This record gives sequence, C-alpha cells and structure tokens, in this order.
Amino acid sequence: MQQWAEEVASIYAEETEIEDVSVLTEHLIGLARNPININVAGREDLEQIFFLTDIQVENILFKRYVNGSFLSIYELQAVDGLPVDVIQRLEPLLSFGPHESETRKFRLWGDSFLRAGFQLEKAKGFEEDDSGVLYQGDRFKLYKRTQIETNRNFSAGMIVEKDPGEPMFGKGINGIDLMSGYVHYKKENGWFREALAGRYFASAAQGLVLQSGMPMRKSSMTTSIRNRRASFRPSLSASEAMAMQGGYAVLGYKSVEVIPFYSQNYRDGRIDGNGRLTSLREDGFHRTETEINQRHNVLELVAGAKASWSGRWLNLEAGHVNYRLDRSLEPNVLPYNQFYFRGKENANSWLGYMVSRKNLLLFGEVASNELSHYAFYNGLVWGAAPGFSLSLSQRSISTQYKAPLAGPMTESGSFQGEEGYYCGIRWEFPFQIILSSYLDYYRFHWLKFRIDAPASGSDWLGHLEKDFGQDATLRIKFRHREKPVNEGDDSPEEGICFQKYDQLKVQYRQKVNPGWQLTSLAQWHFVRNEGENQNGQMVAQDLRWSNENQTLTLTGRLAVFSTTGYEARLYSYEPHVLYMFSVPAYAGKGSRFLLMVNYKVARSLHFWLRAARWQYSDRAEIGSGSQQIASNKKTEFTFQMRLKF
Repeated sequence: MQQWAEEVASIYAEETEIEDVSVLTEHLIGLARNPININVAGREDLEQIFFLTDIQVENILFKRYVNGSFLSIYELQAVDGLPVDVIQRLEPLLSFGPHESETRKFRLWGDSFLRAGFQLEKAKGFEEDDSGVLYQGDRFKLYKRTQIETNRNFSAGMIVEKDPGEPMFGKGINGIDLMSGYVHYKKENGWFREALAGRYFASAAQGLVLQSGMPMRKSSMTTSIRNRRASFRPSLSASEAMAMQGGYAVLGYKSVEVIPFYSQNYRDGRIDGNGRLTSLREDGFHRTETEINQRHNVLELVAGAKASWSGRWLNLEAGHVNYRLDRSLEPNVLPYNQFYFRGKENANSWLGYMVSRKNLLLFGEVASNELSHYAFYNGLVWGAAPGFSLSLSQRSISTQYKAPLAGPMTESGSFQGEEGYYCGIRWEFPFQIILSSYLDYYRFHWLKFRIDAPASGSDWLGHLEKDFGQDATLRIKFRHREKPVNEGDDSPEEGICFQKYDQLKVQYRQKVNPGWQLTSLAQWHFVRNEGENQNGQMVAQDLRWSNENQTLTLTGRLAVFSTTGYEARLYSYEPHVLYMFSVPAYAGKGSRFLLMVNYKVARSLHFWLRAARWQYSDRAEIGSGSQQIASNKKTEFTFQMRLKF
C-alpha cells in the first residue's frame, strides 16, 4: 500500500512542485484504509481525492445521477474525461454497493514510526572553538510519530521531533523540541459531526483569510485552481509554524454546518535590544543559545467560526477570525514592507461561494480586513467539450489588506497590493496525449523585495504528457517567466528590468517488467536580464527494483548538474522514506547519488535505510556560517522503522 501511495503522491508532487509530499502520502493511505463509497459520496468527499480535477468530480456525480449506482470500478470507464490511469489510481480509494451500517465489532489499528537521520560531515556549528560549541545538541535528527484509528469514529496521533543541534532534556529545552498530537472524533451524520483537540490544519474558501497549511500553487495541473482542501483536519506535520494548536468542532443540521475553532500556539520571535518584537521565525530551529532564547517567546491566539450551507448547485460559506499576539509586532520599516501586519491584533471576515451547473463551476471569495480593506478571488472551471477544460481566475488584493493566516494562490508570498489574471487549459488528444497550459499575468501596486517600484510580470507554462499504455509515460514541461527586479545592484535609481526565466524539463518513466522501473530526467534553466546571464542543466537516472513478493525494494539515483549561478538552480523531487520528502536545489557543479532500501520483515514491520551524497567539483567548502562543511562532499543517512498494529 505505501509503495502505491508514494508513487501516486510523487507523480502529483512532480506536476505541482509542492514541497511536502508526505501530506499527500498520508492522505492517500488514510483514504485507502477507509474507502469512499462512491454511490453515496457527495462532492466534498470526492474532492478529497486530490488527483481528480473539478470536472472529473462533476462528471462522476452526473453519471451517477443519470445512470444510478456504480456496480464496479469498470463502470467508471463510461465517465467522460476519466482516463484509464486515473481509474487505476482510484481503485484502492473507492468502495461500491449500499451504505454500510456500523454493526461491525470494535477494531483498532495504527502506525508507529521511528526515524533517525545523521550527517556524516561535521558542520561548523558542532566544532569547538575558544567560546565552546555553538550548537547545544548532538548531530542526530530524531522523529517519532504514532497514529491510532478505530472503526468507532475515534482517532488519535502524536509526533515528537528533534532537529540536528537541538538539545534534549536540558540547556533550555525541558524535554524534546517538538511534542504534539491530537484526539479526533468524526461521525457521518447527526448534529455533532466532528471534534478535535490538539494539532490541526485549517483552510477556508480560496485562502484569502485562512490557510494554515501550504498555499495553493500554479502547476502543470492547470485547471486545478480552486482550493479543495478539507477545511479542518488533524495534523501531525513537523512544521512548527504552520499548524494550529487548540481545537474545533463541526456542528450541523441537514445541509448547514457551523465550525467554531480556537488556537493557542507559542511562536518563535526575534526581539531586539530594546525588547521590540521585529519578526516571527518560521524555520523551527533551536540549536544555539540565541535560537533557544527565541523559542516559544510569543503567544499567538486565534479564534473564529465558519458557517456553510450546501445546496444541489450552490454552496455558500462565511466566517470571521480574530488574530492576536501577546506582544506587539514591530518590524523595521522598509519601503517594501510598510503595509505588512504590525501590532497585536487583526480581524478578518470572508464570504465564499461555489456554483455548479453541469460542466461549469463558478467559485470565489471576498475577504475584508477590519471591514475596511478588501481582497477578491474569483474563478471558473468549464468542461467546454469532451476532453477539453478551461479555467479562468482573477485576483485583486488591496495594498493595505492584512491577513496573517492567509495563503491564496498568488505570485508573491507577500500578496498585499497584487492583482492578477490567470487562464489555464487541459486538452486530451487521441493516443493518450494530454496538453496542459496556463498563462498568468500579475501586477504589483506597491513595492516588493528587490522591486523598488510598482511593476508587472507574467508566467507561462506548457506541459505535454504521453502515456504508452500502462508501462511508460513521457512528460515534457516548458516554463517561461518574466519577473520584475531592480536593475543593477538592487539600486532603485537604475530602474526596474525584467529578469527572464526559461525552464525545460523532460522525464521518461518506464516499467521494464513487474519488478523494474526506470525514470530518466533532464532539465535546463536559462536566466537572462540586462546584466549577467546564467544557465543550468541537470541529468538524472532513477532505478527501482522490487522482488516478486515486494518485500524488498531498492531505489537509486545518480544525477549530474552544472549551473553558472544560483538564480539558475534546478529543483527535482527525489525518493525518500515514507512520510518524508526531498526536493533539493541543484546549484553549482557536481553530482548527487542516493540509494534506499525498503525491507518488509513482516506485514506489520518495515525498515528503510537511505544514503544520499552531494559531491561538488567547483568548491572546497559547502554551505556558510554555522552550517559550513570543510569538504566538497555532504553525506546524509536516514533510518526508519514502521510498526503497524
């Protein structure tokens, strides 16, 4: 099961360029444990299958409405726009037949993971000098995670993590750096439908107010531009800044739901010599005395509520959230950040909608900050013809709009003052060929980092995919961006120029026989501006082998890369142990090698061992500051054990 989940999640990660594929893998395995009954599932249920497009979801529901219940997975072949490879991915996630009542005996099952990581070469922070050792802890990275589920609506989870250099049980950390978890209750019907205490993610509408996980991103899934993430869900993420810590409840009557929520989270803050909080840290590292002193020194309080109504063709939601810090945030005022959130409190309200009529979806959100500054996001997805889908969206965010918990799909992470227009298509041709493309034009109405004047830019992507039956897939992706930046040495006096990025990626994946899989990858990146031009290229070969019983899996990669500057760096998703992800940046000149072994001792006991090495030919040292290594090699080992019960 985990091999299937990793493969499906990695395909999606490569297409969307997300940073955390572990969330997708976890979600797939959870769905496989509790398959969705396709004959009673609503739109929101099917939307949790992230690789289904909006139009595919609508077509499944329409086919069921016209023809009645599905009897088997094979009947999905009659659904318009549902390719064979998508149906194959769906098979473990769906059940068929009438709705089952809860008459089974009590069952409990769960997963427990133990992971350890170690870097062979010693970083400068671990070396002793006249003032002692900078990092207060050892060189190991430790991770422990346990989840328990029952067939009686209850589940629970716990996570423990320590980064390299972080101390345990002393030196300012009384215990282990990250210890958290949740207890969760969920029932399909009744007025009290769900409740959670502990760690969770929250999302609402299109993310203009609330998106505590990763924001939506532009990707080669060009018509997937609507936020479909579950609005509230348990979290065992190791990110110390993203998740919320508190609780929520889902109360409902028929098609109406109300969700009150609360979070009390201690954040890391940088405080200057005058006792002023200048910024909130998000890296989660607590290795040095300075980082430990900044650990959990700011209390973040979040309280709010969301109400929604679901009809046959119209869904509405509205909500309000109050955000508060126990000390005033006062960043140093710079030209580009003078409209960022500062102070202690902020309040946001939002109204979201979705209209579904046959093969057309209209959706959007309007949000306000203190009922005085506004943000808008509106879009549509249209199945214009069999095999052809079109998506359009428009966003407009006031320069003075503030929302500390927001994460909409925008060009800039600091989205204040951004306006944009997006158009995407997905076109299915004969012979299993799919063409996807988008064009995004945006404009900043105020200054940005390294952009000292209002400016505009554009982003275009084309993605061609060809399936050769069930055994081989070819993907070609080209992306062209024109991004405004300060001309010269970031000096505003010299004006603004366009920095142009051209990226080409070619990937071919072939299953040689049931036990072997080959993945070949080549990438090129060209960066041009008024001054210096940069370029980069990389070739990589992945190889995976499994024995007949799939109890032993070997995965390897060899990559060679060369870039003339950091702007021309290349990113590539690479295999890792279950629930861990890796999308490293290839910059400079050198090679990368990795080898991973996954051995299933028994059905309930699995082991992973992974070794990965960077070797550079253009430098004698890697990294800088306390992370500097006095070598041109960097080697990392990861060991993981999984116990299922």
